[in-house]
Amino acid sequence: MTFQHIPVLYDDVMRLLDPHPGERYLDLTLGGAGHASGVAQKIGPGAKMVGFDRDPAAQAAAQQRLAPFGLDITFIQNSFEFMDNELRTHGFKDRSEGGGFDIVLADFGLSSPQIDDASRGFSFQSDAPLDMRMSQTGETAAQFIARLAPSELADILYQFGDIRQSHKLAQRITERAQAGQMLTTSQLADVSCSVLGKPKPGTPHPATRVFQAIRIAVNHEFDAIDAFLSDIPKWMRPGGRLAIISFHSGEDRRVKEALHKFQNPCTCPPKLPVCICHKQPLGHVINKKPVEASDSELANNSRARSAKLRGFIFD
Repeated sequence: MTFQHIPVLYDDVMRLLDPHPGERYLDLTLGGAGHASGVAQKIGPGAKMVGFDRDPAAQAAAQQRLAPFGLDITFIQNSFEFMDNELRTHGFKDRSEGGGFDIVLADFGLSSPQIDDASRGFSFQSDAPLDMRMSQTGETAAQFIARLAPSELADILYQFGDIRQSHKLAQRITERAQAGQMLTTSQLADVSCSVLGKPKPGTPHPATRVFQAIRIAVNHEFDAIDAFLSDIPKWMRPGGRLAIISFHSGEDRRVKEALHKFQNPCTCPPKLPVCICHKQPLGHVINKKPVEASDSELANNSRARSAKLRGFIFD
């Protein structure tokens, strides 16, 4: 299928990143290059861009879409969890070595083609093999579920999906998996509804957070976010702008806490009269509250409903 995707919060991202000719751009979740093509128009021919995405279909679409801009582009097919090592392997230097990037974007959401392509197994809208792999390699969601103990799956459902009935649901899912009846998206959706209730008009489908939690676990998404947030300061040039779009409360919480530490890194006890740790602020938060989609954007793209954009400028 054609890789078509509407980038969320596009205008807000462009304002926050504020690309200028010749600036160096790092896109850690390239997707179909929706945001990246907008940046490409601003930074101009010959400017350096690096794009990460572990989905080969997304990489192929991005390469085609960005080709006309005449950029110096490096495509890296891997998770941004391994950003630091991949950049060094490809010969890039970090800030301490005079390198780094002026503008960086990380969009943690799925692309529409990943959701809409039933064969990928991300959605319960169509019956398909229970896959959910962003990279299309490694362990599928069905294989992942089949090897988990009920207590392990319950932790995943609770931590990544905020599901209060996690233990009951996990028990029922693992029982079905042991019987060979947890191989398709419909089977997972059905057992989710048997515990969480039937779908009701005007409310999210009960299986939504179940699929979300398992997808996060299968793709190690929170591990990737934690690694990225730990490493990104060393790759930001002075004056560099960082934009991050999250879609899950756990994602946004991690981003908010990391940006706060970038701005206020002092680890001294609050009662200490003067700072003795000597940790200096890395810059400042651009927007104290996350930017969310406007009513007009939601009218055109309902998938932007849970998107939250935060930004940071590095000194």
